Amino acid sequence: MTALYRVLLTLFFLAIAGHVFAATPAQIDSARSKGLAWLISNQTGEGRWASPEGMEIQSAASALDAFQNAGIQQGYPYSSAKAWLGNAEAYSTDSISLQIMSLHASGSNVSSLVSRLLNQRFELTKSWGAYPGFDGSFPDTSLALEAILKTGTTYADTGTTLGTVIGAQNGDGGWPYYSKQPSTASSRLIPSAYNVIMLSRYRAIGWGVDSYLTNGVNWLVSQQKGDGGFAEDVSSANGSSFETALVSMALQEAQAANNAAALAASANLTQAEDFLVATQQTDGAWDNSAFHTAFALKSFPITTMSDSDGDGLPDSVETEIGTNPSVADGRNLVKGNGQSIEGIHAPTFIYSANYNEFFTTALTASGGTPPYVWSLEAGGLPSGVTLQNDGTLSGVPGVAGDFVLSYRVTDSVGDFDVVVGELQIMEPQNPIESVPGVSFGVLAIMAVFLAWHQRKRQLGNSTYNN
Repeated sequence: MTALYRVLLTLFFLAIAGHVFAATPAQIDSARSKGLAWLISNQTGEGRWASPEGMEIQSAASALDAFQNAGIQQGYPYSSAKAWLGNAEAYSTDSISLQIMSLHASGSNVSSLVSRLLNQRFELTKSWGAYPGFDGSFPDTSLALEAILKTGTTYADTGTTLGTVIGAQNGDGGWPYYSKQPSTASSRLIPSAYNVIMLSRYRAIGWGVDSYLTNGVNWLVSQQKGDGGFAEDVSSANGSSFETALVSMALQEAQAANNAAALAASANLTQAEDFLVATQQTDGAWDNSAFHTAFALKSFPITTMSDSDGDGLPDSVETEIGTNPSVADGRNLVKGNGQSIEGIHAPTFIYSANYNEFFTTALTASGGTPPYVWSLEAGGLPSGVTLQNDGTLSGVPGVAGDFVLSYRVTDSVGDFDVVVGELQIMEPQNPIESVPGVSFGVLAIMAVFLAWHQRKRQLGNSTYNN
């Protein structure tokens, strides 16, 4: 090897040492497809994901976000997740805030949830703690403020609440978990990242928010590990998937808000993205966790994945799962819930009627020992519509919309089946446009609603830790 060659080789390695090798779009697309396939394959028949106690709502909300981030807005996995999340009872501030934002993005009416969130505020400091009436903490306050802003809710105390957040910022630019911790409390990655996301969304109001945002961004960047990831554990030399995805989203939001410090951190953001691609498991998950997997996926750039058959499963995801991307077979993913009683069966139904026009239809059943008796089990009918005990569903609908309900059909010896159906009430002069793949969504909602109801019957009036 000549001296000149050695010099040139040395210069080459010095040149590439500081270069950031970004994951290619193809690598990101592949990671997204594998991650979505894992989420879909591990979704329960109810539409949720098995998660540690108290994290089911957060997992479902993040998965719904991941679906929407990939352009998935129909089909069984999406619709069942949306239906389960819409029926879930959230109690903690973070879970209800995430629930509000995900459902709002999916087009659901979340006004009642927002009212609950506002009522959970700690009045003295106009902030939110982990549960109703708890003193201010992070990320609870930042998540609540983000949910309020995203839903367009009028909130008169924005300045006071923002003051609580800004006032808790440490001199190094980060935040502790609690707003009233001693000034010596160390800055932590998770509350700091959530506060950066929230301040990015409020930057446009002025009030000097950008300077606090800049300090937060700089502190986050300073926490990056040598492998490109981020971790809450300051003693760890390695990053972790959840914190890396969270900081990645924080930097993206700050960049979208045109914050100079975030715009200067593009290389850091690229390294974080590379870390996520590199640490994905071969089965498509991150940490064998639905929550972490969904978070990683929703940190990837927004896209609309190709779905040739329109069944709500992108083509590349179907390839991973093993279904045919040219055949609308998403309905085959509907999972049984094991709740049907042997001997008597009633079919699910989808019925359409017009607002303010009389209609009548007869529900059916088979098996068991006739005669049968029908009764409404859960859900609700539009005003003016009734279900008779002979299975006649009829009336003059007084309101338009889609009504999902479950009904019980009981035979003469007491055996029964509980079934879910959907009644679609449309305005005669302004029919609701059909949504591609709605049949799959309806099937999903039916499966989820039934499983949810059965679970509620088993648990009685017990509450969840969500």
